Amino acid sequence: MSIVSKKQIIKRFAVGFLVSLSFLVLNYGLIFLVAKPVIQFVSSSVQLLLLTDAPDFDEIPKKMTIQKNVSTHQGEINSSQIQFPKYGENYGEITISGINLKIPLYFGDSEAILREGAGQYMGSVFPGESGTTLVGGHNTGEFAKLNNIQQQEQIDIQTSYGNYTYSVMQKKIANKADPLIAKELRQRESSKLILYTCYPIDSIGLTNQRLFVTADLVSGPKINENN
Repeated sequence: MSIVSKKQIIKRFAVGFLVSLSFLVLNYGLIFLVAKPVIQFVSSSVQLLLLTDAPDFDEIPKKMTIQKNVSTHQGEINSSQIQFPKYGENYGEITISGINLKIPLYFGDSEAILREGAGQYMGSVFPGESGTTLVGGHNTGEFAKLNNIQQQEQIDIQTSYGNYTYSVMQKKIANKADPLIAKELRQRESSKLILYTCYPIDSIGLTNQRLFVTADLVSGPKINENN
């Protein structure tokens, strides 16, 4: 075989190799472009599953200036006239003069909210609605004073839409999952208030026991839910 023939063979082989390599790169490039969204989704999902800590979402309770409502109006307020608070908003203040308790009231009862004041359980009704308003607070703050509350003690709740007065009917120690408390939350015959905190009062950290203070509404405008 001549030298020229060998060169031609080598040249043809090189051209063929380059053409094949070009097609291979092109094909893999197209496959990557098509599969890229799927690859990114799978990669993100795996990274999420491997997280050791849950994502940290900022939660800043919103403080408001509650306008003092000096009216002694005992009638009704149409629900359409009320701007109900959003989650995390401070919409009222709880005062119990007999035990020198005063604390802001927020809608929601997360840890961040309870560091700022008392928090209303979102599954309960607002003061003035038919049913039970459930409000919790830390035993390391103002709610520690609930240990000294007595029957017939007056509880005042000043909200952004009206003022409400309750009278204490019962104070009891019970498990946090007490079925009687769940029953009170389901009732819609009358307007009630339940304040609660961890017990024993001097305990540090969460406990299974709670101090529950139940009170009946004495005065304050009723919220008419049909308007």
